[in-house]
Amino acid sequence: GAWAQGPGAVRKQVEGSMLFTGMITIRTDGSVATTELDKSDRLPEGIASFVTQVATSWRFEPVLIDGTAREVRTRMSARLLAKPTGDGKMQVSVRSADFGDYEATPVEERISRRSLKPPGYPTTAVRAGAQGTVYLLLKIGREGVVEDVAAEQVNLRMVASEAQMRQFRERFARAAIAAAGSWTFNPPTRGEAAEQPYWVIRVPVDFSFRETRPYGQWEGYVPGPRERVSWAQQEDRPGFSPDVLADGGLRMEGGKQGPRLLTPLDGV
Repeated sequence: GAWAQGPGAVRKQVEGSMLFTGMITIRTDGSVATTELDKSDRLPEGIASFVTQVATSWRFEPVLIDGTAREVRTRMSARLLAKPTGDGKMQVSVRSADFGDYEATPVEERISRRSLKPPGYPTTAVRAGAQGTVYLLLKIGREGVVEDVAAEQVNLRMVASEAQMRQFRERFARAAIAAAGSWTFNPPTRGEAAEQPYWVIRVPVDFSFRETRPYGQWEGYVPGPRERVSWAQQEDRPGFSPDVLADGGLRMEGGKQGPRLLTPLDGV
């Protein structure tokens, strides 16, 4: 018969995870010339050199400006995974990455936040010490109000039985969705995006006992299943995953995107 997964079985799925940001310079042929990581002194030993080494193997579609390939600097946000190999060591890999600087787009050409009241922390999750992040997809109407909202993915940073983790994911998702219903945004007023009948944006909502999560530290990572949402069928950029978005970030889907990666993230 089928067995319910208890914490022991789930613990095997637990991985360490770390989100970091930085800048890369892409040459005219799409290869990476330089990698600069933000706050590299706060990253664990060896991580900066590992990321730099992996990044040198990446190849991007050459970035064209006025029809000519140009060397460009672009922002990068990436998530590392560390899996125990059983001999006291960890195998580190790049799980997902996002390239391009949404905030650099003029504010008139993108969605920006007006009022985002944070959700309440579910009581059962507080009592159990559960923490996690809900990655919301929001459909924003022409007036800047939320017309639809869905939890695309819920990641936990702790281990419990499958049933308990499902419950925590549901509670976190419900709290985030309830709060998002009253959020308001400033729609774009010029450029291509301003003509759209609605906009789809991604917003991560963090449930944590600290006000800010420490940068450059490993934390527990139990990713939840990713849901497909009918009104947000934009194809992912290569290497993208919702959980590559930094806390407090906001990203509009469609429109102008960052450089396109052509090779595998892990450089293999």
